[in-house]
Amino acid sequence: MRIYLLIILSYLIFSPAFLWAENDKEYVKTTDYISAALGAMPEKSSVIWITKDIRPDIIKILRRSNFPLRYRYYRRGNHTVWILDEIGKVMPITTGVTIEDGKIIDLTVLTYRESHGSEIRFPAYSNQYNSVTLTNGLHLSKPINGISGATLSTNAMKRVSRLALYLHNKVLEKDGPSQKK
Repeated sequence: MRIYLLIILSYLIFSPAFLWAENDKEYVKTTDYISAALGAMPEKSSVIWITKDIRPDIIKILRRSNFPLRYRYYRRGNHTVWILDEIGKVMPITTGVTIEDGKIIDLTVLTYRESHGSEIRFPAYSNQYNSVTLTNGLHLSKPINGISGATLSTNAMKRVSRLALYLHNKVLEKDGPSQKK
């Protein structure tokens, strides 16, 4: 009887992890994305810390008050690359965002973990973000069309793009334009 109880308990504990792992669809490896965006993989990433002066803006962008204390990014000149996770419905969506001079030049879904809404990875959706900037009101400079049945995933992509643009602008304000190309 104990062995059956142990088997059932093991199944209940470990099966959700297996189910989630099956839903993980890595479309692009993070290192491949960064290398392609910057021409080569940088030796190390940089970090922007979320200080009390920028925290309110990030709360406004993400519409929540819990987020990391720092974000990592990669930079070459005025290009920054951000690898960000944002919850779609229940699972994080890993997205790569490349920004140059305050404009998105690429938004790519790297790993999608949800069961529905993976259409956001297709260029028909993601190309809408090309050349988008951030307004003074912390909104995107042009409207982004959603996808029927993927509302939460499209909203997550809008938050990710706004966050990446905001952090890019803060990095350039703090460090100034880099001379390295």
